[in-house]
Amino acid sequence: MANPAPHESTEPSINICRRWLTIDAEQRRLQLEWGALEGWLITHRSWYKITPAQQAEIPEGARLSEIDARLDVLEVEGHALLKAMRPRPAKSVEAIIANLSLAARLIFVEDHPEAHGLITRAVRDLTAFSGGN
Repeated sequence: MANPAPHESTEPSINICRRWLTIDAEQRRLQLEWGALEGWLITHRSWYKITPAQQAEIPEGARLSEIDARLDVLEVEGHALLKAMRPRPAKSVEAIIANLSLAARLIFVEDHPEAHGLITRAVRDLTAFSGGN
């Protein structure tokens, strides 16, 4: 078996969590870009008052379509990763930290501040107890 890359772990569940967190970060970045671009198109191009054919002629409109397509791919991959994690018990403290880090992203602080706070505190505590950064 080949040695894992420096950012990879030999424990599959950790790599699954890391990949999911990477996907989540990309989704959030793209959603922000999409929102800003949509706002610009509404303000400067009367976006929802023009026909789909006219929308297709605007380069920024093409970017919206690209973002939508990428978000669709990321959503499918993210769901597959979550499904792959379900039956796998953690085999290390690092895996527990990875699982809790993922859970902290799934639970919105605005919706469940107490639960989110408990999870993020558990991540910090476990990281400190395990000697991690």
